[in-house]
Amino acid sequence: MAPGPKILRRAALSLALLLSACAGGRAETGPSPTTSLYGAFMAGNYAAATGHEAEAANFFATAIARDPANRDLLRRGFIAALLARSPERIALAKRLGNDPLALMVRANAALETGNYAAAAQDFAAMPKFGVTGLVRPLLLAWAEAGAGKTGTAIAGLTRLDAAAPFGPVYALNAALIADFAGREAEAAPLYRIAERAFPAPNLRLAQALASWQARQGNTESAYAVLVHMAASHPDLDLALPALERNAAKPMIGSARDGVAEAYLTLAGSLGQPAQALLRKILLGFALELRPDLSAARLLQANLDVSLGKRASAAATLAAIKPGDPLHAPAVMQRAEILDGLGKGATMLPALAALAKSHPHSAAPLTLAGDIERDAKHYAAARALYSRALARLGPNPPGSAWAIIYGRAITEDKLNDWPQADADLHRALALDPGQPFVLNYLGYSYALRGIHLAHAQKMIEQALQVDPNEGAIIDSLGYTLLRRGKIAHAMRVQIRAVQRAPDDAEVNAHLADIFYAAGDRLAARNQWARALALHPDPAEKAKIEAALKRHGIEAGS
Repeated sequence: MAPGPKILRRAALSLALLLSACAGGRAETGPSPTTSLYGAFMAGNYAAATGHEAEAANFFATAIARDPANRDLLRRGFIAALLARSPERIALAKRLGNDPLALMVRANAALETGNYAAAAQDFAAMPKFGVTGLVRPLLLAWAEAGAGKTGTAIAGLTRLDAAAPFGPVYALNAALIADFAGREAEAAPLYRIAERAFPAPNLRLAQALASWQARQGNTESAYAVLVHMAASHPDLDLALPALERNAAKPMIGSARDGVAEAYLTLAGSLGQPAQALLRKILLGFALELRPDLSAARLLQANLDVSLGKRASAAATLAAIKPGDPLHAPAVMQRAEILDGLGKGATMLPALAALAKSHPHSAAPLTLAGDIERDAKHYAAARALYSRALARLGPNPPGSAWAIIYGRAITEDKLNDWPQADADLHRALALDPGQPFVLNYLGYSYALRGIHLAHAQKMIEQALQVDPNEGAIIDSLGYTLLRRGKIAHAMRVQIRAVQRAPDDAEVNAHLADIFYAAGDRLAARNQWARALALHPDPAEKAKIEAALKRHGIEAGS
């Protein structure tokens, strides 16, 4: 099987725990399950577990009104209100005392009114341990800076352990606070400390350092920082021209911006799946305080995609407008997401605009080619891939194998096998062990009944790289069938079906092998299963042709 993967692109609780929260409540009856305590509670839990935050917040609000003293219920309602960004979150935060998230919400509300002293008081009450303890010094320092206590803020950060996990972050924020306050003599050495302390360049560090250097008149040094960052993060390469144009702009315009930056920093450090909820809340805080914080939107979109909320991710990215330095990466990411939702064509004009404004980049044309290929517009896709390759010159980098591979697929679909064969070998020359290319080429040979021994060797080589990929295992099974090695093919293909049980083509190949082995009944049943998996029209026609060729009725 030769898939065309998009290789060019980049919390529910158990019922027992849910019921335990009702221990302090009274059993109620009534005509509507969502107006009783129990009904509203269960409806809230279900809405929260299925990602309907606004509905969850409303249901929990009803439950809290029935049992206002139930602290666990209050906490659940508060979390739901946070995720829904409901106005009720502030009132609930006031009832939760020194809960860390409640303290943050109350402090954020104080920041909205410019009351930095009150915000500092709430941030200071946060625990000094745990995950939120990492961000406490940053939040407190920025609130103090906003209240005019710049020296206290800088001292609070500089006396922290520079070798601690957040040490480089504390150093950078101390520099940003000194810079924000106009204390250039203090800021300069702190920026140098931060630059040395970070293990690798990242976007926000690069922007901070470039801004400082550009405003000091060191334009070349500013650009060098940004180029170094983009080299380490290729997805941001398209942003480089805009980042250079905006280099002299201060990264922080207010102490409130600094608090938003602190929330973004902590959210970016949380990578475990169990931390997704906290990460989402922190990003919400960052964007509430600073809606133009595009780096937070990119991170939020990535999180939403990981949670299966691709439409929400696309909407988050749409808020990053032209003129923002991160607009180009946002367009690319949004196009990938919408393509996965079957709406990639809507982004083709935006990708064409990017290709025009970035004449040396192959990325927008490549992604447009992927979208056209997914839509089965193979001629258009082939032309886009060719344009992308032309931008890379006569000696493209090794990573260009992926573009050439994509073009080969379109050439194959357009029945131009000689050119597809040549492109597949060209892709292999750039990346000799690439499993996708080895598999596609080997399977294509097997389909045509040519070079079968060589095809088997290529597919086996691909399996050494990715031994559990069902599509590659299927290719090996089919190739063994074409070579007449039926018993071996049977063993391999059963494993392929185990790896890809819902793939119609994989199941149909097992039926082919059953028939070759003389088991007509098993073959009929397996072809019937393949048809029940709703194959695409081309695969369905192949299966029906096999049944007709062998004189078998699918339902007999």
